[in-house]
Amino acid sequence: MSRLDKDLLNYKSKYEENGVLKNKLGITNNEDLEKVERMSTSYKLARLYLDPGKQTFDVNHYLSIHKYLFEDIYDFAGKIRNENIQKTIPFCIPQVIYENLDNTLKDAYHKANNINDKDELLVFFTKLYSDLDIIHPFREGNGRCEREYLRQFMDYVCEKNNLKAYYLDYSKINREKYLEAVIKADALCEYDDLLEIFSSILRVKSDKKSKKNKL
Repeated sequence: MSRLDKDLLNYKSKYEENGVLKNKLGITNNEDLEKVERMSTSYKLARLYLDPGKQTFDVNHYLSIHKYLFEDIYDFAGKIRNENIQKTIPFCIPQVIYENLDNTLKDAYHKANNINDKDELLVFFTKLYSDLDIIHPFREGNGRCEREYLRQFMDYVCEKNNLKAYYLDYSKINREKYLEAVIKADALCEYDDLLEIFSSILRVKSDKKSKKNKL
């Protein structure tokens, strides 16, 4: 997985115009664009919660989630970025994004068969979260796409391995500590802080199906 020093990267965006991401709606103000994004993706995420569609848990599945969430706003929805980006640390370079994403998702799908309890589930998803975050395949919307993919995948893993119906309640996160933990995991492959945060926000669905499952 490529983690390069920021001095090697060129961050001049091909996707922006006057500091605002080019969009299908002609919005030229970042605040307005953020509001529209939030409203649109919230609606789309609710739809996916009710009907996630075909779930293959591979690259095509991952790209399809991003496309569905952002296709009304951005031309690059569902497309791997072709420029270098960073947020505190640089993310994966474009030339190897597809390969890294493909390998990461295939490896996770294979290992999903061997998760036997809550602790193993937490370790598994903490590392997978960091691996996907450092890849950062899209120009915008990576976090929302990743969280939705992992929500679906956690449902699948829990059902497959006869675990309780666990999920991560991101609304309970301390954002500052969370960002610090993610950066530490992404840059140094040190996962303890992120694992602790995920452990604190892990919940069990309170529906009848979850009550039938074992720990």
